[in-house]
Amino acid sequence: MKLREIYERAIRKGIKEDPRPSGMIEKDVAAARKEYRKLKGARKKAYDRERLKHPYADSRILYGNGNEEITTVLTGIDMDVPEILLADRLREKGVKVDLVLSHHPSGRAFAQLDKVMVVQPGIWETLGLSKEIAEGIMKDRMEEVGRGIASRNHNRAVDAARLLGIPFMCLHTAADNCVTSFLQKTFNRKKPKKLKHVMSILERLPEYKHAMKVGAGPHILIGDVKSDAGKVFIDMTGGTGGPDRIFSRLSQAGIKTVIGMHVRDSGYKAAKAEFLNYVIAGHIASDNLGVNILLDAIDPGRTLKVIECSGFKRFRR
Repeated sequence: MKLREIYERAIRKGIKEDPRPSGMIEKDVAAARKEYRKLKGARKKAYDRERLKHPYADSRILYGNGNEEITTVLTGIDMDVPEILLADRLREKGVKVDLVLSHHPSGRAFAQLDKVMVVQPGIWETLGLSKEIAEGIMKDRMEEVGRGIASRNHNRAVDAARLLGIPFMCLHTAADNCVTSFLQKTFNRKKPKKLKHVMSILERLPEYKHAMKVGAGPHILIGDVKSDAGKVFIDMTGGTGGPDRIFSRLSQAGIKTVIGMHVRDSGYKAAKAEFLNYVIAGHIASDNLGVNILLDAIDPGRTLKVIECSGFKRFRR
């Protein structure tokens, strides 16, 4: 399979599983095209033209021309310079590695992480928040994340891949959409009554079972096993953690239980003040679930060999 084909299949799956209505996705792409048309000179030449095709600015081929033939993929949740060197070392030992695949973004994809946060207000709109309120709540948080990213040396791993001649790709929001959609559909269908039932659903999934064995399984952050679950909301896509102010709006929208990968301490306090239940499903476990679903879509014929590393464990469905 060509590198470009792997990437395009992943993006198609990410779009299919996007929790927002398709019209919102099309508006994101249309806005990027409008922005591009207005640019001139150096800014136009430097523009990331992948944004003209889809809204997942944190999912990219980071190094490679797309025509490389891929049969073996070294796959992990965080793939940085050490993992690029690991790929090279494996090659030296005779292990074929055609591609390093990371879930978390690097290079330009990391530098653009704040741009994919528009996914979150789009989801909130489906819960009944107005467009103006949803986008207004998110604006300050997006700017905060953008400021934090600006200081980072985001191209380190990409440079290492280039120097060693190893194709490198990251699939972030494309995979996070998959885990969000899968879990939201699961909980909507099963309608757990208590948090103990919420935990039971998670603990039966292989990614969370595995996480429990390594001490990183699901746990109840706010509430207890006897708490009513009520309406469950999966909060696992859109770049990174959203603003604390959203918890009051979720409560007003009828949400009783939030299931997330992680939450900041300030977010924990805000959710607790709103009497919301909060279940931490587990960051790496949830990322595993999203990447596994994505890989199933990319490679239904099981032609790719996946080498697990950096927190990733392959489970097929």
